[in-house]
Parts: sequence; structure tokens; C-alpha cells
Amino acid sequence: MDATQTRERILGAADALFGELGFDVTTTRDIAERSGVNKALIHYHFGTKDDLLEALLEGYYAKLGEALTAALGRRKGLAAQVEEVLDAYADFLAEHRSFTRIVQREVASGRHVERVVQRTLPMFQLGMTWLDEALTGAPRDFDAVQVLTTVYGMVVTWFTYGEVLRQLSGKDPFAPAALAARKRHVKKVVSLLLAEVEGRR
Repeated sequence: MDATQTRERILGAADALFGELGFDVTTTRDIAERSGVNKALIHYHFGTKDDLLEALLEGYYAKLGEALTAALGRRKGLAAQVEEVLDAYADFLAEHRSFTRIVQREVASGRHVERVVQRTLPMFQLGMTWLDEALTGAPRDFDAVQVLTTVYGMVVTWFTYGEVLRQLSGKDPFAPAALAARKRHVKKVVSLLLAEVEGRR
């Protein structure tokens, strides 16, 4: 196993364990056992456990940034572009299920809030620039921060509380049909919001 494969196995194990147990509970010994590598190799490749989290977040946010930037770059009119962005974000979260659990835990604990803020900031600014342009002329109650937060919440909550929804509904919220239904619902709500904006310009 070469160095790249070793790093990927460590990152994969950390991703799974940080998602399942949380950063604070997970030990480097746990990660070594899950990845099947010597514990010393974790420190060799990543330094501390905090550095390993940083590497994991860096990879996640790089992929998310690429997906959202690509979606925003496909200019098809506002409504179509909104659907592109919603699809890109939901698809990313569906593919990387540990991401929301890791980020939400770290934000809630307060320990790594600054790491999350710094990684999120470029995408937040991208979204704000795009929405400021899209909402030009809209009434003041359609503030870009409010709209961005509302839409973000509709998407991310499904994934953050997926296991709770599974128990409450008795259905798998991550099944392809359930994810497709969630996408349709969010798009419908956002389309109603956009119609309201257009009607009040």
C-alpha cells in the first residue's frame, strides 16, 4: 500500500468514525483499527487528530465548492439555475453522508467553529453575490441572508436529521425515491418564493 492509499484509508476511516461517533469521542487508535494501518502512520501523514479533521474538511469543501461553482456557472435563467444549485448541493450531501453530521457536531460543540466558518465563507460569499444580483429590486423582506439561510436549511436538515426521520416515519429518507421527493418539494417551495419575489418587484 503506497502513501496515497494509506492517506485515503485513514481519511475514509476518520470520515466514518467522526460521522458515527463524533470527533471528540473518536481516538486515533479507533481510526488506526478502522483503517487497518499503524497508529504512527496517522501522525506521520496528518500530525494531530485536529490536523486530520482539517484535511477531511478541506477535501469536503473543495468538492462542494467545485459542484456549486459548476452549477452556478450554467446560466439558464434564475429558476433553472436555482434548480441546478439545489440538485448539486443535495447530490453532494447524499454522496457524502458524514459531512453534515461532522460539521453540525463541530459547530454545536464550539471547538472547531472557526475551521468551519473559514471553509464555508467562500461559498457563502459566492451565494450572497449570486442572490444579491437575483434579488435586485425585490422588497426588503427578501434579504439575501434570509433567503440563503432558509433554502440552506430546507436542504441540509433532511440530511442532518435523516436518522431521526427514519425512526419517526418508518421510511428510509435516503432511498433514491425519498431523496427525489425531497428535491421536488424543496424546488416547489423555492419556486413559490421566487414567484413572490417576481410579483413584488
